[in-house]
Amino acid sequence: MSEHPIHHFLDIALPHLNGIVDAETVIGKPIHTPNGTVVIPICRTNLRFVSGGTEYSSTVSPMLPLDGGIGGSVSLIPVALLIIGPAGVQTLSLESPKDIYSRILDLSPQLLDKLKDLFVR
Repeated sequence: MSEHPIHHFLDIALPHLNGIVDAETVIGKPIHTPNGTVVIPICRTNLRFVSGGTEYSSTVSPMLPLDGGIGGSVSLIPVALLIIGPAGVQTLSLESPKDIYSRILDLSPQLLDKLKDLFVR
């Protein structure tokens, strides 16, 4: 059985999409500040891909002519910054938490530091 012509479209498109979303896209290039702090952006990626087509009957050729196309989109959404500096490693979320429990978990390291400072004095 011969290969369907839509496979030719996919063979052209898929290698290009593979190069768009890779580890360097999700975890960005480190940004070095003058004071020695390193900031690394972290993104969420969404890849959408669609292909389709139709065949028309033809009396000229035994192979049916194909009309088709392929489309895709990529979106990058910054979600956090990883900050590595003199104070240690911190994660700064760029998304607002959806509920109070998530907010408490996000603030727990800061809260523990404040409590430790109170008891150490």
